[in-house]
Amino acid sequence: MRDDDLKVLDRIDLRELEATLDQHTRRKEKVDRWTEFSWSVSRHRMFNSCRRRYYLHYYGARRVREADDKVVSAVWWLKQVVSREVWLGTVIHEVAAETIRALREGKEAEPDEYELIEKARHTYREGVQASRRGARFDGRWIVLFDHVYPHDVDSPDDEEVEEHIGHLVRAFLSSDAYAFIREQAAHYIYEVDEPFQSFSLHDVPQLGDVRVFAIPDVLVHTPDAITIIDWKTGDARRESIREQAGIYRFYAHQRYNLPEEKIHVWIVDLNGGGASIAPSGGVPSLAEAERFARQSIHEMIEHMEDVAHHTVSISRFPMTEDLSLCQRCGFKWACWRHE
Repeated sequence: MRDDDLKVLDRIDLRELEATLDQHTRRKEKVDRWTEFSWSVSRHRMFNSCRRRYYLHYYGARRVREADDKVVSAVWWLKQVVSREVWLGTVIHEVAAETIRALREGKEAEPDEYELIEKARHTYREGVQASRRGARFDGRWIVLFDHVYPHDVDSPDDEEVEEHIGHLVRAFLSSDAYAFIREQAAHYIYEVDEPFQSFSLHDVPQLGDVRVFAIPDVLVHTPDAITIIDWKTGDARRESIREQAGIYRFYAHQRYNLPEEKIHVWIVDLNGGGASIAPSGGVPSLAEAERFARQSIHEMIEHMEDVAHHTVSISRFPMTEDLSLCQRCGFKWACWRHE
């Protein structure tokens, strides 16, 4: 199904794709929970890195079932494309979350390192195999970059990947952050990678309330403080991590009504051995985080055609001129930058 849907891109040109998607994303339909405007730090990053990628991800691929159009379906599949590194990070986050939930529920006092590593390796391999077959894995689609663009990147060495998985799991288990979690009473572990966690940003011009997504990996709420823990399997020192830390703090304040000095954010560098590091420049204040979110939302609204119906025109979202960004972008087939 995946490969068949993607083949439509070989039968049309860029002009035809843009015309089809423009009609799709300018169609005025009643906004529902799936198409209402929401905001997140990841949305902000994509908006700033490439307007066309942002358009394809958040607009071109939406309402795919209702559209019943091969071009929209192809764009939806490209939206699912992730790198091996991202899939590996997902696996490690899921193993960490499962381990901490078991701890919170009193199911397991001491996790077995070997079993966790083997579980992570098995999950990683199964996801890769499902992607290669174009099949679902564990109820979801895994679409790996090197299976959609096999000539554009070398598949990693399996032995090296499995060794790296062991390194990341051991870093998680030996980290100060995990030790801190284990020291807490179970009822203090409030959140463990809860899906769709969000809060409302009120009084946004033209929109009113905007749903802001912030999903901490772990949130520990003791009587006198909140500690948010964010596991990182890639570059733990990139600039955007500070922005994410600020939104985590803002989320915790909105949800639990603690002052900012009582809300701490730990960035845990699993790739670097599990050390807890502070974002460069420190965690933003609540006021700074709110200004950042509101300004980002304002810029996105300016690119809408009809705010009430949340419609946009592809003409407002040009491709980036930085071709280096296209090299590992899952949407490059839809921009004719894959050859």
